[in-house]
Amino acid sequence: MIAIHLVQFGEPEQSLKVVDVPEPPAPAAGQALVQVEYAPLDHHDLLLAKGVYPVRPVLPSVIGNEGAGTVLAVGADITDVSPGDTVLLPFGTFAWSEQVLAEAAKLTVVDKAVSLDPITGALLVGSRDLPAGSWVVQNAANSGIGRSVIAFAKERGLRTINIVRREKLVTEIEELDADIVLVDHPDVAARVRAIIGDDPVLLGLDGVSGEATSLVLDVLTEGALLVIYGYMSGEPFAPDQDMLRTKNITTTEFWMYDDEYLPRHPALSAESAQPVADGRLTLPSAPVKVHTSRCRATEWSLLTIKEQHHDPTQHHWRTRCRRGGPGGRRPGRPPRP
Repeated sequence: MIAIHLVQFGEPEQSLKVVDVPEPPAPAAGQALVQVEYAPLDHHDLLLAKGVYPVRPVLPSVIGNEGAGTVLAVGADITDVSPGDTVLLPFGTFAWSEQVLAEAAKLTVVDKAVSLDPITGALLVGSRDLPAGSWVVQNAANSGIGRSVIAFAKERGLRTINIVRREKLVTEIEELDADIVLVDHPDVAARVRAIIGDDPVLLGLDGVSGEATSLVLDVLTEGALLVIYGYMSGEPFAPDQDMLRTKNITTTEFWMYDDEYLPRHPALSAESAQPVADGRLTLPSAPVKVHTSRCRATEWSLLTIKEQHHDPTQHHWRTRCRRGGPGGRRPGRPPRP
């Protein structure tokens, strides 16, 4: 079967290789065998490939931090999942392979209509206990996480201030029921104040880092919390220390796989399934070229991400690696539901 191996830490387009590997053995007790249907190519996967992510597998290794698929078989005494279930793969199960073995107890069963798992947004919105009506400011509002933040903030009665990079995105993000959408510019804070007056803004979410952090800091008010969850700019987090002290702003780094968050994943995955299934939360997808030979789509996606790194929040990139048959589907395998 086809898998994608990281053979060395470095530039992803050189260090990731499509390989033929044996199919997994039958699942043992406590395990489930999953046919991977979706495996996103996310920014943190590129960081892992470069060797700058907290997870560093022994190489060569399959990678891919997120995925979903269909259960093919289960081991003895498994009752929580059954063959045919659509499941989200747990942390620690790398997804860039046609089939994977996973710990059955950690799989999350979801509706077959669900094709993404936005729990990062839910965790970020919950970073601070805020009363209904409070404001949350974020950059990278057009990213998958940014869209999830808008949806979960609305579910919790919070209002969002969303910073995007291009004017053409304003209407698109407003249609997601975002409260305020502004193009990044040095006067963002002044424009926010013209809309919300003296209302406090006590939670900021930074997925870009570098110079983009300053715009979020400008909007935050006395005693706020700034959560740094991404470095899409490729620049380090270097906030204005004087502003942090003057406004008494606390900063913290977020990683959804920290021990404090892992126990919450199953419940949040189940909660997030509903807004995805009913269409309140969707992600734009870039076109993916499908090839039946050695999954050239993967190389194309990696190169395209590198070329468009100036705006990595524009698309949710994903690729599916399959062999044989029209569209890359294996002959004889029924289409996914």
